[in-house]
Amino acid sequence: MKKLRHIAFMFAVVLGLAFSVSAQRDDQKRPPKDPPKVEPYTGPKQRPPKEKPPKDRPGKPGMAFIVTPTRDETFG
Repeated sequence: MKKLRHIAFMFAVVLGLAFSVSAQRDDQKRPPKDPPKVEPYTGPKQRPPKEKPPKDRPGKPGMAFIVTPTRDETFG
C-alpha cells in the first residue's frame, strides 16, 4: 500500500511539473533584437574630470581613545 501511495505521489508531482512548464511556454514570436553597434578603437578613453564637492560639509568624526583608571580587587 505504501508503494502505491509513492507511485501516485510521483505521478502527481510529474503531472504538476509538466503542467507548470507548459503554462510558461511562450508561443508568440518575438521581434529580433537590434545587432550590437561596434565602434573602432580610437585609443585610450579619457574620463572627464570629477567635480570636487564643496568643503562646507563637516568631515567624518575621528577616532576616540579613552583610558580610565580602574581598581581590580579580585586578587588582593
